[in-house]
Amino acid sequence: MRKIISRLAVFLLILCTAAGPALLCLAADAPEWTNEETGYRAVVADEADLLTSSEEDRLLELMQPLTNYANIAVYTVDTETNLEDYERARQKRLELFGYDNAAVFSLDMYLRRIVIQRMGNMEKFFDNARANNITNNAASLASDGDYYGCCRAALAQMLDVIEDRNVPSSMKYISNAFIAIMLALLFTFALAVLTSSTYTRPEKAVDTAGFTAAVVSNRHVRTDKKYSPPSDSSDSGSSGSSCGSSCGSSCGGSSF
Repeated sequence: MRKIISRLAVFLLILCTAAGPALLCLAADAPEWTNEETGYRAVVADEADLLTSSEEDRLLELMQPLTNYANIAVYTVDTETNLEDYERARQKRLELFGYDNAAVFSLDMYLRRIVIQRMGNMEKFFDNARANNITNNAASLASDGDYYGCCRAALAQMLDVIEDRNVPSSMKYISNAFIAIMLALLFTFALAVLTSSTYTRPEKAVDTAGFTAAVVSNRHVRTDKKYSPPSDSSDSGSSGSSCGSSCGSSCGGSSF
């Protein structure tokens, strides 16, 4: 009887040892919530361990209204990588949702970047300008170490955009606009000063008939200019987002 109990104990020990990693992975699964009407899911994948369990639960509650429109995820990561921020977020979106309608708010601690990576109908709601505005607004919270507040603010603004409510512009863009206005005023002032300094008033002289005539001191000289048509070049330059063609879908991000 003792031999049977000893063998059973050894068997259970081996079983627990073998199943331990699997049980650990099961316990580490990202918390999620599924919208029964749309089938879309909300997922909090806190791989960088920036959030407490209660914060994850609160974020899931905030994400629920977003699942009326698409899948939504909060993704934090802090592992070394040679990928760009948007590419890492894109891979996570593919892992979680495939090519379904989705948006991933990614907080990358290794790259110190915040990204909103989206697919499908989420690209209609979040162009690069809107995505960058949201991430810029949230970046200061991440810089202060308030990662829950950062995620919460971004999710709230994402819902505001989808439901057509105004989202405050980032101070970064306001500052840029102010600088542009100031530069334009300075340029106008400098042009006015330069024009006034090069203008010479005409001198007046009295002719023999008693009439006043204007004698211009700086005479106009006619010059013939040869017309040179613009060269036909295919390299006209291009502009676009930092996503590039490797992104696969839209993204927008900010440093913190």
